[in-house]
Amino acid sequence: MAEPRTPHSGDVSWIRARLLRAAPGGTLALAALVLVTAFLAAALPRAVDGYENSALRDTVAHTSVPDRSVTMSLQVSRLSVPFDPEALLTSTSLKETEKEFQKLVRPPLALERDQTVYGVRSVETVAADPGLPRFPADTPLPPKGTLVAQPDLAGNTRLVEGRLPHPRADDRSVEAVITDRTAKAMKLRTGSAFHLQDPLGSVMTVRVTGIVTPRTPGAAWWNAESDLRSPSMRSQPGSGGDPVRYWHFTALIDESATNVLLGLQDGAQAYWHHPADIGALTARDVPALRDRLSALTAGPAAARLQTKQRGLHVEEDGLAERLGPFVAERTAAQPLILVAAVGVGTVAVVVLLMAAGLSANRRRAEFTLLRARGISMSALTGRLLAESAVVAVPSAAAGLALALFLLPTERASLAVWSATAVAVLATVSLPLRAAATARRPRPGQREDIVAARPSRRRTVAELAVVLVVTGAVVALRQRGTADGGADILTAAAPVLLAVVTALVLLRLYPWPVRLLARPFARLNGAVLHLGLARAGRAPSTTALPLLAVLVALTVTSFGGAVLAGVDAGRDQAAVTAVGADARIQTFGALPQGLDTQVRKVPGVREVTGVRIEPGQQIINSRTRFDLLVVDPEPYARLVAADGLGTSFPAGKLDSATKEPIPAIASPAVARTFGNGVGDPETVRSSVGRVMVRIVGTQDATPAAPNHEFLIVSRAALAKVAPGTKEPAHGPSTLYATGTGIDATALRAAVAKAAPEAQVTLRTEQRASYGTTSALQSGARHVYLAAVAAGAGYSVLALLLSLLHNAPQRKALLARLRTMGMTGRGRQWLAVLEMLPQVLLGALGGILVSVATVPLVRPGVDLAALAFTVRTPATDLSGAVLHTDAASLLVPATALVVLACVVLAVQAWLTGRRGEGTELRMGERS
Repeated sequence: MAEPRTPHSGDVSWIRARLLRAAPGGTLALAALVLVTAFLAAALPRAVDGYENSALRDTVAHTSVPDRSVTMSLQVSRLSVPFDPEALLTSTSLKETEKEFQKLVRPPLALERDQTVYGVRSVETVAADPGLPRFPADTPLPPKGTLVAQPDLAGNTRLVEGRLPHPRADDRSVEAVITDRTAKAMKLRTGSAFHLQDPLGSVMTVRVTGIVTPRTPGAAWWNAESDLRSPSMRSQPGSGGDPVRYWHFTALIDESATNVLLGLQDGAQAYWHHPADIGALTARDVPALRDRLSALTAGPAAARLQTKQRGLHVEEDGLAERLGPFVAERTAAQPLILVAAVGVGTVAVVVLLMAAGLSANRRRAEFTLLRARGISMSALTGRLLAESAVVAVPSAAAGLALALFLLPTERASLAVWSATAVAVLATVSLPLRAAATARRPRPGQREDIVAARPSRRRTVAELAVVLVVTGAVVALRQRGTADGGADILTAAAPVLLAVVTALVLLRLYPWPVRLLARPFARLNGAVLHLGLARAGRAPSTTALPLLAVLVALTVTSFGGAVLAGVDAGRDQAAVTAVGADARIQTFGALPQGLDTQVRKVPGVREVTGVRIEPGQQIINSRTRFDLLVVDPEPYARLVAADGLGTSFPAGKLDSATKEPIPAIASPAVARTFGNGVGDPETVRSSVGRVMVRIVGTQDATPAAPNHEFLIVSRAALAKVAPGTKEPAHGPSTLYATGTGIDATALRAAVAKAAPEAQVTLRTEQRASYGTTSALQSGARHVYLAAVAAGAGYSVLALLLSLLHNAPQRKALLARLRTMGMTGRGRQWLAVLEMLPQVLLGALGGILVSVATVPLVRPGVDLAALAFTVRTPATDLSGAVLHTDAASLLVPATALVVLACVVLAVQAWLTGRRGEGTELRMGERS
């Protein structure tokens, strides 16, 4: 006699039979769904960490050594340190200070200690030797030199000729070596001498004992301080305000000769450069890293350094300054990623719940039979829990392992928690749904979406959801972007709106079906009548696939709105920067006839000349403005073509024959004219002082997009100063409008007539904004991947909804075929049965998308996504979310077309199979 099975072995046998024999296809489908969902859940945070870390390291790596370093400095002179200042500049003192600093270095600050550079340098001093070159040759400024002493001079240099400097030095002379590039540029050689003279007249003689080259040119030893390898051209303001250039070069002295630098008036400066360990930088540590750097510059760590050495401080620039632009771009990208994460996460959850719900509905008879045979709810739930766990847990683990392998990053905790959440949801969704279905067995009855009457509980729950969403929307609008960065309320706005829209559409859905059913019932054909009747029998579980479709369409359209906003912002910034399709500008008047030559350039439609006189100012007013002398009618056409500001009132700038002449001003300039508009004031111009009366204001104008302005007519200015020659009020800038302007021909025409003029094209300016940073491109790729995943889940939800009623639909089509309905009629019937629901989701998605853009617009900053630190823009107002028609209509239309194709193919396949087979399948379903 066989031994009775234990409950455990019975559960195992039941699970094996259920998964492998009864529904192997469903088991594999659930495993694949959980694996993909777990992989995406784990991959999203790791992908974000990956591109953020890469962007941060790329940002820091593409900077100079001082810019990615934590730099300390100490100014030493005989006046600032009256007692033994030489002791502070010795190699031993520098090493001791370095040890004290290293004691204060704490994670997440990581430094490349083997690349630390410290030393002593003199203050930039004039090299008053007539033999040293000047640039240009007639410049009044002589070259300036700096003496630098860094440890291990012999180990980092290779002698080309001569010898290394000796440590011997006195107060007025020192030995040094220079690099081969410095020797060539400054016309120095071994044995040469030059003299450094401070403002008090003290002269120090520097004798060149040798010429060297770097052993490792890319090492921090040679790049931490400027001009060690070769001289550079620097500038300072001249007497007339224009910059004057001069040569600056560096000579290397022995580290034991630093005391000689104190013989100069300003003494010397000790420095310590600590390059950051780029490989140890992570984006998630940036806030803590900035706090640590702040503590070193002005916090408790800085106070400890001051107690060790008075006057020693950490520079505020360097690494801390490089982190600022990265934080700004990251803050701008976070809302975008969070919207995608919340959207695709919601769609994935809905699809998992939908799959569990459809499975529970399909197995309702099985649960009822088990309950009738005496199984308890706890036993039934336990068996279903074990059945789901056997499939979900290994699949989620495989998805997690795949994400960890394909996307290696430093942090894995968030990915593990995300995959665990997917496994838990996939495990418990079917048992909980089955418990709700089998707890109170009910007789079989229709649950049509049209016939079903919502309960009071459902009504109260829906009203509560609407109130919560309304409160969230009001809070979002009132708060705006005060906090900045990622905001869960902003990110959840599309999902919240999709939930409310789904509830409203499900409430409204029965009305048009009922209204259309009555007139169509009177028609002779049966297709429309049966189609609407079948549409009215849609199950009440339509809410989940509808919600999935709405959220997916909203996230997709939001991505289109982001891309459209970035493009619009760059377009507007380019127009604002240039003022037209092309601009020819110079400081004086352009040659007469140049506008005629420009009009002949291919692509140029119209040319407008404007004279710009910057830096004007009314007496007793601090407001500076640009005086614009224009031809009113052509300038009005330029304003209309650019779209900057309102239409230009050219008629108000009549050609007055006497003063005051009329003018259009910016609001700030108008307020400086006495009591406002109408009061005349005297303004300087190229023809002298003229009396001006403001007759109108405009907020912006193409010729002065980022300045205050005052616009007068060229003809009116000529009439009040009839003796002035034309160049005095002739144009200094030409604005060309047209399509496809030939840049080469334009520059050739301008170069021939005005070689000093600068030519700028709007297309070239727009192209410069298209260079994205690593963080921007990474955020865009992750977002597009999330949008694609959301779209895939929405298609899966739609297919699950279509396949749920496939057996009944096939049986109906088979019966209709036996009754004589043609194949085309059956295809139309299958399409019309589901078309109202699909249209409901498509139209609802469009409505939610249209409402989401203005709602989320205040919470998403596109300026940092549209522009970078390397390509800044002065006009950022256009970089906001824009509704994009293509992203609204294309996904919704694609879903409708897909549903129609699937249904039509299903009806066609039904017609190719035997009626008996389909009818028997319908009976078993």
